[in-house]
Amino acid sequence: MTLQNDETLENSPNVPLVLDIDGTLLRTDLLYETFWSALGHDFFATLLVLFTCWMSPPRLKRRLRNIADPNIDLLPFRASILDLARKAIATGRPVHLASGADQGLVDAVARRFDLPGDHFGSASERNLTNKTKADFLTDKFGERGYDYAGNSWADQNSWQNARQVIAVSPGARLSAWLGKLDKPLNILKEEWNPGVLLKELRPHQWVKNLLLFLPLVTVQDVQIVTTIHVLIAVVAFSLGASTIYIVNDLLDLEADRHHPEKKNRPIASGALPIRIAMAASVLLGFAAFGVAYMVSPGTAAMILIYMTSSLVYSLWLKKLRWIDVITLACLFLLRILTGSVASQISVPEWLLAFVFSVFFTLACVKRMTGLVRIIGDGRLPGRGYSQSDLKYLVKASYVGISLTVLFFVGYTSSTAAAALFSSPKILILAVFPITLWLIRIVRLSVQGREDYDPIVFVSRDKIGLTFAATGVAIALLAI
Repeated sequence: MTLQNDETLENSPNVPLVLDIDGTLLRTDLLYETFWSALGHDFFATLLVLFTCWMSPPRLKRRLRNIADPNIDLLPFRASILDLARKAIATGRPVHLASGADQGLVDAVARRFDLPGDHFGSASERNLTNKTKADFLTDKFGERGYDYAGNSWADQNSWQNARQVIAVSPGARLSAWLGKLDKPLNILKEEWNPGVLLKELRPHQWVKNLLLFLPLVTVQDVQIVTTIHVLIAVVAFSLGASTIYIVNDLLDLEADRHHPEKKNRPIASGALPIRIAMAASVLLGFAAFGVAYMVSPGTAAMILIYMTSSLVYSLWLKKLRWIDVITLACLFLLRILTGSVASQISVPEWLLAFVFSVFFTLACVKRMTGLVRIIGDGRLPGRGYSQSDLKYLVKASYVGISLTVLFFVGYTSSTAAAALFSSPKILILAVFPITLWLIRIVRLSVQGREDYDPIVFVSRDKIGLTFAATGVAIALLAI
C-alpha cells in the first residue's frame, strides 16, 4: 500500500470502511463467476436467462444464481484489502461490503471472511453500481461519512462522496483523476501482468499441432507451397486451441481451484481477469478462422469443426466417463485430418487408427494420473471418474497399447507403407520402442509419478525420448 497524499486521517471509530468486492476484496468478478458457473451447469438455461434478462441487471444476477452459484470459499482474494478490514474491525470501526453483485453473494462473501455488520448488494430492482451505489452510501453514512475502497471508474461517484480514498491498481488516467479529489489517497499497486495471458494460451501445448504435418510424412514428394500451407494451418490450429483452453478454464474454475496444481492457473488464481480472458478468447477464435481461411475454405471449416467439437467436449462430454477419453483421442485425429485438408494429401486408414490408439492410451493415462494423485473424496473434479474406475482405466490403457501394436503392424504391411519405405520389414521393428514407451507411461501413471499433463511429461522424460528417438532412427533406416 503506497500513500499518494501527504495528508492522512486517523482511523476514527465512527467512520465506517466500505469495501467494493469485485476486483477489490476479490481478485475476480462475481457476475462473471456466476455466469460461467451457470453456463457449465446448464448451457441452454443460461443463454435463455442472458437473452431475456440482459436489460435488468438485478434480475439477470438473481436468475443466474438460480441456475448455479460460484463456490465463494474458493474465490481468490486480496490479502492486503482483507488486512485493512481486519485492522479496522480491531479498532472498533464498522466494515461494510458494497457491491453490484446479488445480495445473497455479498452476504456469502461476508460470511467467508467473518465480516460482521450490514452488507449491501443488488436486490429487487436496485442495481448497486456506479451512481446508485454512491447515492446509497451517502444516504446511509452522509457526505464524506465513510472511507471507500474500489478499483475502477465504476467507483468514481463513491470515491467523490467518501472521506478517504483507497484504490486498487487504478490506471494512469484514473490515478490522475483521483489525485484531483484533494482527499487522503491510498493506492494499492497490484496490476495484472500481460505475461499471464501468454501463459493461459499454453504455448507449450502447441507442439501437439505438429500432427498436422503427418500427411506430409506419408509422401515422398513434398512441394514447398504445400509445406507453407500446412505451416499456416498449424498457426491457425494453435490459435483455435488456445481459444478453447481459455473457455475450458472458465468452465472449469471450481474444479481447477480444487486441484493441487491447476488452482495456480492464471484465471483460477485471479492473476488473469475473467473479462480479459473472455475478450482474448473471442479475438483468438476469429483470428484462427481468418488465418485458416488463408489456406483454404476447407481448412477454415476443419478449424471450426475442431473448436465446435472442443466446446461440446468442454460443456458436456468431459463429464461422461469413457466418452471423455474417446473424444480426446478424436480431437487429436482432427489435427491430422486438418493437415490432410490443408495439404490435400490423404492419410492411410491404418495410420489414422494407429494415432487414435496412441492418444486413446494417453487420454487414459491423463485420467489415471488425476485419480492416483487426487486429494479429497476420490472423485475427479469436473470429470465423471471415481477411484473405482482406476482399474478399468488401467485395463483400457493396455487395450490401447495392444491396438497400437496391431494397427502399426497393419500399417507396415500396407501398400501405403510399401510406397514410402524401401524396407517395411525394418520399419516393423519400431513397434518395440513404441510399445515400451507406452508401457512405461502407464506404469509411471499408476505409481503416481506421471505429470498431470502427459504432453509435458513426455517432453521432459529422457528415457521416453530415447525410445522415441530409437523409433525415428528405425523409420529412417527403413526409408
